[in-house]
Amino acid sequence: MDKKMQLSDSELERLAIFLQKRVGIVLEKQKLLRFSRKIEDVMKKYKFDDFSSFYHAVRFHHNEEITQDLINAVTVNETYFWREHEQFEILSQEILPLYVKNNTIPTVRILVSPCSSGEEVYSIMLAILESGNLIEKINIEIVGIDIDSNMIQKAKEGLYSKRSVEKLPAHICKKYFTKVGTLYKIDDSLREAATFLQANIFDASIINKLGSFDILFSRNMLIYFNLMDKRRAFDTFYKLLKPKSYLFLGHADASQIDKTKFNPLKIHSHIYKRI
Repeated sequence: MDKKMQLSDSELERLAIFLQKRVGIVLEKQKLLRFSRKIEDVMKKYKFDDFSSFYHAVRFHHNEEITQDLINAVTVNETYFWREHEQFEILSQEILPLYVKNNTIPTVRILVSPCSSGEEVYSIMLAILESGNLIEKINIEIVGIDIDSNMIQKAKEGLYSKRSVEKLPAHICKKYFTKVGTLYKIDDSLREAATFLQANIFDASIINKLGSFDILFSRNMLIYFNLMDKRRAFDTFYKLLKPKSYLFLGHADASQIDKTKFNPLKIHSHIYKRI
């Protein structure tokens, strides 16, 4: 692709329609313009000289490698440790102790979707570890999924910038991280205990393989979906969650939630219980 070549508005719009149908992401004009350079970089990487051949490769030839790079290019991954930490406190101090008290299941399964580069998964682990001897009383499995394969790789590596960890209490950062140059590496015991998978929540074949969960975190993803895809996402959450299990949402994600499937547990904390 020529360095001076730029994607037109109509070409970007065609990609936006394709991506919305494929992964549910709604890309408005301003977002498209912001990502246009990254999209052009993907075209250069695979040596496409024109938009038409590139579009046909992802739309009709089903080239998964190119399509995944395109998805990675337009995915927003703004996250950091301890984000909206009140929810982690409620999880570790109120909800998980209920499972200990009831002692009805061998393992509590937690899903984080999307997990981005892993900060949320590891924040949940840190909150649990810092809540006393809770970890000695209950088995917990945590799975993180994200559509962006680059973010999954970063999550598995467990290396973070100073900005990512700056909201963590100093004693927690010192206890669970090792300084590697300018980066912070999370303890291997946590990294090895987490499961990270590249997955699209609208891919039924993958979702079915994940099994069912007791707790699901989905924060700051639904704000990028239109109404129809939000409803599809809530249907997927309902299928993934066991009856009377818990859904944690971001502060802007709860609009259009299906109240026949989820009851508010803590409205101001955006926590719901599956019916």
